[in-house]
Amino acid sequence: MDGRRPRATSRVAALDGLRGITIILVVINHAWILWPRDQIDKVPIVRGIFQGGSVVVFFVIGGFIVTLTLLREQARGILDPLRFYLRRIVRIGVQLLPACLAILVIHRVDPTDPFSDSTTTRSIINVLTYTWNQYAINHVFEARSDLGHLWYLSVQQQCYLVLPLLLIVFARRRRVLALLLVAAAAAVVAHRLEVVATDGWYRASLATTTRSDGLILGVVAALGLGYASRWSRRADLTALLASIALLGLLVLSGEIDPLQYLRAWGVAFTLVSVALVVALYYCTEGSWASRLYSVPALQYLGRASLAIYVWHLIIFETVARHTTTWEWEARSVLSFALLAVVTVAAQRFIEDPTRNWLRRSSAFRAPAAQVEAGVKGADGGIR
Repeated sequence: MDGRRPRATSRVAALDGLRGITIILVVINHAWILWPRDQIDKVPIVRGIFQGGSVVVFFVIGGFIVTLTLLREQARGILDPLRFYLRRIVRIGVQLLPACLAILVIHRVDPTDPFSDSTTTRSIINVLTYTWNQYAINHVFEARSDLGHLWYLSVQQQCYLVLPLLLIVFARRRRVLALLLVAAAAAVVAHRLEVVATDGWYRASLATTTRSDGLILGVVAALGLGYASRWSRRADLTALLASIALLGLLVLSGEIDPLQYLRAWGVAFTLVSVALVVALYYCTEGSWASRLYSVPALQYLGRASLAIYVWHLIIFETVARHTTTWEWEARSVLSFALLAVVTVAAQRFIEDPTRNWLRRSSAFRAPAAQVEAGVKGADGGIR
C-alpha cells in the first residue's frame, strides 16, 4: 500500500465532515415549516439545495463503516452478532429514548399538540422497535409527523439485523456475497420504480424494500476495498470529480421532476456517493479533499449528526405551532438556537458518555482470551 489507507482504529475525519454536510442538507430540507419555501423555489440553482434525497449519503456511509468494523472483528475471530445488535440498540436508543420522552411531555402539556393519545403511544412504540417506517406507511394520516423523519433509522436497523449473519455465512465467499448484494441493490431500485408507478411516492419513500439500496451498496464498497485499493492513487481526483458531480446533482434536483430522487436521479446520486465515500477513505490527510471535508465544524456536525437528526423535526414542529404570528426569521432563529442547545447537551451528556461506556463495558467487548486467540488465528492465516 502507498499509505493512503487510514489506520484501522482511527475515525476517518473526512467522512465525519461528509456526514456534517449531509446533516445540514437534511435539516434545511425539513425546515420548510419555518420559512416561506415558495420564495426559495423561485430561485434557480439554489432551490435544488433545499430539495430532499441527501439522506442516502447517511445510508452509504453507515453501511460502509459498519461493515468495515464487522470485517475487522471477523478477521480477529471475535465477530458476535448478538453483541453487535446490543451495541446498535444502545447507540441509537440513548438518543431515541429522550426524544420519545420529550414527545410524551409535549403531548401532555402542549394544548396545540394535534395528535391523540393512542396515536402518540403507537408512534413511540413503533419508533423504539424500529418498525416506524412500516407503521407510517400503513397509517399515513395518523402517524405523528414530528417523528416522520425517523423512518431512516428503522430501515437502517432492519438491514443491520441480517448484515452480520451474511458476513458469517459468506465468510469465505465475500466475492459471491458482494455480487449477491449488487443484485439485491438493483432489485431494490427496480422495486422502487414499480412502487412509485403503482402506489405513489409515499410508500416508495419509506419502505425498506425500496430505500435500502444506498446502505447495501455501502456494504459492497466495504467488501470491495481490496479491489479498490489499486485505484487509491487516484483518490484525490475521484473525490474531486465525485464532489462536483454531487453538487451538480443537487443543483439539478431543483430543475427536474421532484420525484426523481426516487428514480434515475436517486440512482445517480447513490452511485456518486459511494464513489466519494471510498475516495475519502483513501485520501491522504494533507490532500485538498481531506482538508476540505475535515474542517473542524463539519467534523463536529458529523459526529453530532445522529442527535441533530433525531431532534430537529421535533423542535421545528413544536416551535412552528407556537409561533404562527411570528416573522419567519425570528421563528427560524429560535428553532435553530434550541436545536443547537439540545445537540450540545445530547453530545456532552448522552453521546460521549455512551461511546466511552461501550468501549469500556465487558458486555460489549470480546473476552481477552478470545481476542488473543483471534489475533493469533488471523496472523496464522496471513502467513
